Amino acid sequence: MTNNTTLNVDPNTSNDWDYLRTIQVVFLTLFLVTGIPGNSVICLLVYRSPRLRTVTMVTNMIVGNLAVADLAVCLLRIPVSLATIVKNRWIGNQNLCSAVGFVNSLLLFEVLYSLALVSVSRYCCVVSPSKFSAIFTRKRTYGIIAGTWIVSTFWAAPPLFGWGFFHFDFGKATCVIAVKQSISYTIVLTLLQFTIPFLLITVPYFKIFRFLRTHNRRLSANSITSSFRRQSRTSLFHDFKMTKLLLIVVCFFVACWAPYTIVNLIAGFGIIPYIPLALDCTCNLLTFLSSSFNPFIYGSLNNQFRKGFRDILCASCRKYQRAKQDALFGVRTKSSLSTVRGRSHFEKRNERHAKRHSRKTTNYFHTGKNVLYETSV
Repeated sequence: MTNNTTLNVDPNTSNDWDYLRTIQVVFLTLFLVTGIPGNSVICLLVYRSPRLRTVTMVTNMIVGNLAVADLAVCLLRIPVSLATIVKNRWIGNQNLCSAVGFVNSLLLFEVLYSLALVSVSRYCCVVSPSKFSAIFTRKRTYGIIAGTWIVSTFWAAPPLFGWGFFHFDFGKATCVIAVKQSISYTIVLTLLQFTIPFLLITVPYFKIFRFLRTHNRRLSANSITSSFRRQSRTSLFHDFKMTKLLLIVVCFFVACWAPYTIVNLIAGFGIIPYIPLALDCTCNLLTFLSSSFNPFIYGSLNNQFRKGFRDILCASCRKYQRAKQDALFGVRTKSSLSTVRGRSHFEKRNERHAKRHSRKTTNYFHTGKNVLYETSV
């Protein structure tokens, strides 16, 4: 069985737990209410919206995969932490703790790989379009996305088989890797699962912006036609906006996860004796903010997603108005219903009469035309 406290929680701050508990319940509920519908809409837009089946289809597919991972965080991680905080204890046994720890690691690794994949795909799309078209076909992109889930599962599973250990952390209200009992596993994860994806995320964006700046200077210097220059600048502007959007998503993710990672590594390797409870809870809440706020970044900075949001909202409003009208007609009295039926019957009778009159008029003119034709002959 797991314990309700861990060694890296400051016992002197435990009196503030009730206050922190209320704050966490409020914010986790807010993240749950905003994250589930927001990420669900992103997944729906990528799957159904014609606007997103454009040149940026591959990028949108990867963004959709990132939204799936964020949606899984909102459906699996947040409810477990929320239930733990409300009950003020771990809600299960060690087996459930291991399963929750595995899911937490899996989703974190998948988000990292998705961000790295977005970065590499944008680099190929902007700098080398021919290479991008050859590598990132639709089928290959599906295969690459599936590969990221397989690799994430591979690196999240070792604690289930004895290499590493998951334990319940009171300050985080969930099960995480016990760093002190998993030194070798933590070192390997730090090198392979964080350092390499971080380089794959940052280096391509640096090269993309350097390429766009150099290409823009060449367009200004060369003597080319104004129409070609206008088209090139439009393409550059589109690439810059899409790259800027994804870079903001990456920076937001790093800003939310960096405090959590740094603080826990420092405490795990014994550099500090414990993590203050308020700091531990704040860092944990920031990780959930990353998953629930991404849809609002897409909607505010990308016209395609913003129009998709508007279309879905308008469709929902129309359905609501139609359901409201149906409910209004459903509660009418029998007399009003009979009036409606009577008026409907009267309209149908007039429609039949108009069709009959139109048919007679057509036959009349048709017959007259034949008579005139025969007379003239």
